[in-house]
Amino acid sequence: VRYATLQIGCRQLLHTRIAHWYSSWLTLTDHRRTKRVDRLCQGFQPGAVLSVTHGYLWTTAARFASKHGLPLHLICHDDWPRFANVLTVMKQRIDSTFGTVYRQATSRLCVSPFMRDAYHERYKADGAVLYPSRAIDCPIYQQPPHRLGKPSNGLTVAFAGTINGSGYVRALRSAASILEMLGGRLLIFGPLTTENAHRAGLDLPNVELRGLMTSDELMRRFRDEVDVLFVPMSFDAADRPNIAINFPSKLADYTAVGLPLLIYGPEYSSAVRWARENAGVSEIVDAENRDLLRGAIQRLAANPEHRLALGTRALEAGRRYFKYETAQNVFHQALLGHSSPAS
Repeated sequence: VRYATLQIGCRQLLHTRIAHWYSSWLTLTDHRRTKRVDRLCQGFQPGAVLSVTHGYLWTTAARFASKHGLPLHLICHDDWPRFANVLTVMKQRIDSTFGTVYRQATSRLCVSPFMRDAYHERYKADGAVLYPSRAIDCPIYQQPPHRLGKPSNGLTVAFAGTINGSGYVRALRSAASILEMLGGRLLIFGPLTTENAHRAGLDLPNVELRGLMTSDELMRRFRDEVDVLFVPMSFDAADRPNIAINFPSKLADYTAVGLPLLIYGPEYSSAVRWARENAGVSEIVDAENRDLLRGAIQRLAANPEHRLALGTRALEAGRRYFKYETAQNVFHQALLGHSSPAS
């Protein structure tokens, strides 16, 4: 496989006060990049074009595919028209452009059935579901760790990932304070620094920042140390459009290790809806209510059999939805069903 890099601008400017202006400019100048793609191909004649609808190259991919009469295949992971950091006057343009490109595509792979259905209503085109998948070398566990069935002297709950917004901060603070009262602890795996934890009010005695690590190492830590995996979804109204149709990719790895899930989010969130459709896969708290969250944590702390049952069910659901082979099959079907033969 030969890789060629298409530089589209100064990435650093996307992390400054003028980010929304610069992002808007990158969006408006996508037409300038098509000829550069032609030059990068250097005689290679593709049979199809694949792009992810995030950032600034999916429109370039669409123009390139149209110019050369090639089928376009889209992977939709984030709801880019709602996610893009652009000037307000650009929002409608991006949504319109997205709709045009989405309809142009010969296959559309959406991260959840909720995104697929929402996009069908918005853009009047069908899509298929491509859930987040595990790595090809993801460790395989057949059952929950044996220690899960033993009485707990203090529940250890883990969260892995980036903390995106105040709604997630509140959820983590609530879980941490409840665990502190019950003699438990919260482990946070991800890029959160000590300074940012202090700003967020997460510098609590029972909160441990574990930093970033490889997926394999993360899973080993989960199996060795953790009793429950926490899946917060923001209750903030501003986050509703995203959490209703996007899907928490952490569930792919979470369900691989055989630990019980605790999903804390509104009833309309994709994580809660998925869990409801897969009964017994998780403890669910669908209201921003400390008493309800405390009750769920207490049930998990007090009942080893309940933890084992949830962990076992999570393994089963994970094998069904997130295996590498499952994603590979969906992806190949999309490509083989629509790609033109290579010249």
